[in-house]
Order: sequence, then C-alpha cells, then structure tokens
Amino acid sequence: MKFSYSLLKEFVPALPAKKKLAEELNLKSFETEIAGGDVLDISLPANRYSDAASHWGVAKEVSAIFRIKLNTPKGMGEIINLPEKNGLIGIKIEEPLLCPRYKAVLVTLDKKASSPAWIKKYLVSCGLRPISLVVDVMNYAMLETGQPLHAFDYDKLSARENKKTIIVRHALKNEKIETLDGKAFNLEKDDLVIADSSGALAIAGIKGGKKAEIDSSTKRTVIESANFDSSSVYSTSRRLNLLTDAAVRFSRNLSPALAEYGMNRAITLLKELAGAKVADSAEYYPKPESAEVIGFSVSKLESLLGASVGKNEIVSILKKLGMNILPAKKTAFDFLVEPPAVRMDIETFEDLAEEVGRIYGYDRIKPKAPVVAIKPAEFDEFVIAKDRCRDFLLNLGFSEIYSYSFTDKPTSQWIWSSFKKDRTLLELQNPIAEDKKYLRGELTGRVLETIKNNSRSFDEVRVFEIGKVFSEGGEKSRLAIGFGSKTGSFTAVKGVVDRLLRSFGITDIFFRPDGTETVLVESDHNVIGQIVIKDNDRRSVAELDLDEVKTMSLEEFEYRPLPKYPSIVRDLSVEFGDIVAVGEVLDVINQAKAPHLWDVDIADYYDQRHITLRLVFQADNRTLKDSEVDDEMFRIIEKLKNEFSLTVR
Repeated sequence: MKFSYSLLKEFVPALPAKKKLAEELNLKSFETEIAGGDVLDISLPANRYSDAASHWGVAKEVSAIFRIKLNTPKGMGEIINLPEKNGLIGIKIEEPLLCPRYKAVLVTLDKKASSPAWIKKYLVSCGLRPISLVVDVMNYAMLETGQPLHAFDYDKLSARENKKTIIVRHALKNEKIETLDGKAFNLEKDDLVIADSSGALAIAGIKGGKKAEIDSSTKRTVIESANFDSSSVYSTSRRLNLLTDAAVRFSRNLSPALAEYGMNRAITLLKELAGAKVADSAEYYPKPESAEVIGFSVSKLESLLGASVGKNEIVSILKKLGMNILPAKKTAFDFLVEPPAVRMDIETFEDLAEEVGRIYGYDRIKPKAPVVAIKPAEFDEFVIAKDRCRDFLLNLGFSEIYSYSFTDKPTSQWIWSSFKKDRTLLELQNPIAEDKKYLRGELTGRVLETIKNNSRSFDEVRVFEIGKVFSEGGEKSRLAIGFGSKTGSFTAVKGVVDRLLRSFGITDIFFRPDGTETVLVESDHNVIGQIVIKDNDRRSVAELDLDEVKTMSLEEFEYRPLPKYPSIVRDLSVEFGDIVAVGEVLDVINQAKAPHLWDVDIADYYDQRHITLRLVFQADNRTLKDSEVDDEMFRIIEKLKNEFSLTVR
C-alpha cells in the first residue's frame, strides 16, 4: 500500500529521514520499501488494515518507535454534534448482518471550490486521481483515517412519499448498474448494493454508480461512512473482477469505529474548504462495539520477553500506540489496558506483550542461559533393538525392504505365536484401494514373494524387513529374515538367526520342527519366531517377535550377584538310537526337576544322534556334595532313558 512521506510528516513533524524510517518500520512494524520520490510502499498484514491502513495509523507506529510527538488533525477522533433529524434523509438496512453500521450525513455547499494543491499532491503520491473537491475530500479522508467514504448527489436521489431513503439490500434479479467509470455490471442476488427507491446507486464497499454521481452542479451531497461484511465485499469484488481501494480495505475486516473517524474528518475538511453546513443526518448502529479491557502484569511480560522493561516504559509504549491505561481493580494486575476499537488484533495479554516487545526492540533483549532442570536422555528400547538388527544384517550382506501394511487377503497362512488361533485379519472400514482392504498379520508372505521375484535375476537373495503386524489382540513388532539360493537356504537362515539372538545375549536357543515346512524358534520354553521353508529349501524366511527378543535380552542382562559357593560341572555324553531334536532333550531334562540344576549347555555336537551336554549344579546357601549331584544326575539319566532310546557313554 502506498503512503506519502510528506503526509506522515504532517502527523509526526519530527519524522526521521526516509531511509531511517524504512529501516525501523521493517524491524519493528511492517515490511517497507522506498518507492521513489515521496512514496513509501508498506506491506500490511490483513489483521492490521483496520488500524494501520491509514496515515494516522502508521504515524502512531512511528511515534511509538521513535518516541516522538504525534499531531492529530482537527476532527480526527472528535465527536461532531450533528443536528436533530430533519426528515431529509433516511436509512433502511435490509441486510443487517452484512452492514453492521451505516452513517449518512447531508451537507450543503455554500460555495464552489476546487481541491487545494496539497490535497491533490497527497492523492497523486498515493496513486489516486484528483477529480473534484467533494470526491477528493472523500479520498483524502480515507488516506488519513483508513475509512472508505462515498458521496451521493442528494438532488439526484429518488424519493418515496416525499422522503429520500438510502437502502442497503441484496441486488434484485437481473439488476444492472453503471459505475462511475462508465462500465456496466450485471449483478447477482448475493451482491450487496446501496440503493434508493428506484434502483441501485453503488456496489456496497466497492464502487459508486453513475446515477447519483457528484458533478460541478452539486449543491447538496450525502456522505456515506459505513461498515460492510468482509466476505461479501471480497466475493463480489472477485466475481466482478472489480478491485478498488475501498474493496481492498473492506475485504480485510475494518472496525465499525472507523466510520465515525472518517465521517468527522470529511465534514471538518468540507467546512474548511467549501463552507459546508450539516443539514441532516441518519445512522444505523444497533450494536455498538463494547470496550475490551485486558489485565496487564509487568512481571509476566518480563518473564515472556526475558528482559526487564520497566512499568513506565511499558505504559509509554502502549499509550503511544493508542491504548487507554486504567488503574487495576485486582492485585493480580499492575494496571488495565483498553485497546482502541480499531485494534481488532488485540484480544489477549499476549497480544499486548507482543506490542511492547516489538516496539521496545527484540534486539535490545540480551541473551541469557535458560535455567531448566537437565533430564537424562531417554532411550526407546524398540528403536535400539531395530537398529541393532539392521546393522547386524546389513553387515552380513542383507538388503532391507519395505512393504505395505495392507493386504488383499482376508486370512494369512503364516500367522503364528499369539496370533495363531485367529487367522482372520483386521478389515479396514475405508481402504485406500480394493487390494489393500486388510491389515497384515505377518511379514513372511511378502518376503517370500520378494525372494521369488528377485531369484529370476540373482543366484542368491538376502533380504530382511522390520515392521508391525496386526490382530484383534493388538500390534506386534516383527523382524523377517529371508534367504534364497538354489543350493539351500534353511541352514543359512538358521545360522543367521542363531548369531543374531546370541548378539542380544540370548543363548538358550532351540529350533523345533512344526510340520514339513515350519520350524519354531524357541527360547526358555517360549516361541519367539518361526522359519518357513519353501520350494525344496530354495527359499526360507525366519520371522522373529522383536518385542519378545527385546524383553528376553533385557532379562539376560539382569544383574545377578556372583555365587558365594562353588558350582559342580558334569558332562553327559549320549548316543540316541534315533534322530532327536536337541530342544526335546532339554525339555525332558527340565522335567526331571533336579532342584540344584542351574544351567544346561551343549558342550559338543556331532550330529542329531551324538551330543555331549554340560550340566551345572549350584546352591545359593552352601557347597553341594558330590553325592547330592550324583543323585540328581541319576534322576536326569533315568528320565532321558524313559523318553528316548539312548546309550550313556
């Protein structure tokens, strides 16, 4: 928006040079550029049009920033006594929601006069074309106050029952209007117009019409100072592609209080320049704006800003910005602040704090080290577990894959562990696609498919995926490790799983067959995963429950005090008559219920028929006797003989 540097100087005589002014406005108020000559180009935010889209508003900013005196021209903010209603002009508002305030004043001009040179200069600087005294005064008053004004030739208005009435209504069906620049517009029912008894006079808040145009013969004029709904003005302006200075302002939600300022200034200027006299007035303003009062705490402000500003300086800044300072009625506040009605952006204490902060200068606030309690960094065990798995597998030459959490199959063949009882997947109420209607219950299927697709191009495929699986019981974190090779895959996957779990500190690992294609991964009698073997061992996928792995890893590393008494170690070498899974052997040993058996490990493994077990016996309160250990060893061997065909070597 264009502003005249010279006109600002009328408001603030001690105004600094344009360069210094632009620098400070950029720093503390609005983005400002020197446009050449007398012009400053100032970009205003939409919520500041009500108070700052005027030279008076910007002058108040300048006065507060530079701590210099502000001059208020005659009629600005004053109350002008208007005569009693004489019945010469009336107002009828048919759309009160779209026009909350309408003020009309009828003035007579005693002498013909042209606009003075100083008004023309300021209008040209701000991009407006001088036309005639009455029109120029309307535009000039708008530049000073920010309130758009319009003037009608009173004698051109149509009367009904000997009374001329201004009507604010929606446009009629197929209604047309010719604007001041001679252009014709077809109006629609949602367009708001200013009309008399015979038709539209102006497009409300946008542009006047030819019908009641001010010309050289005008002796009586009706001045309009109104407030219109921003959405209505914006919509009509865009539809008609009719962008005027008034439309730009009204589209950004002006305060109804501006109508008073604009009218008073216009009447004052017409009295001085054309000897105007007020003949009649009318106003519609059923719900005047009430004053808002905000409690102000100096200590709270200083806490927010991190600087000691001082009450006197705070009060000085707020007063120069047009705020009214009132004594506090409650001890919680140092004083009360009543923002001017035009400052529609001031609603809370924080808004006031921002005003003080920007004018005081954020650059004046010295940095301070924050005084806060230092909390130790928190670790997400699941994230750590995922990263460990990822690093481990990447170092072994595996590639990570990512697949959708959705599937098109209502059941899954590879659901296991806690999900095994219910193979039905969760169905989405609003799926993103027809083939993604269910939440997946396992990772194995997608990894097998990936291995199959890539095996066409590679002799060996190593992939893994870390992700969530879902069921009615909740969601679980899983790791799927896939291996594909024409020379066999199960042994490789089994070895990777064994090494990975041992890296987590889990040494109690057993692989137990569960059908022809599935091997369960167990630890401490819990199923923590499974291995699926497909295509005669050309594809294998191990899927592990990361939640279980993480929990067992933490348990393995729990603190235990060192034993006070020595342990007794016995090795047991056996030869089985048939092939037996090691896990089954260990299950039987645990069932023997040897009270002092502390640990069992595989000391030597020749094949599935010849193994050596190392059994550790330990007591917490004493040193065990050999006879006690012999009894427990005998019990274990007898239990094994009852379950298996074996020979103790």
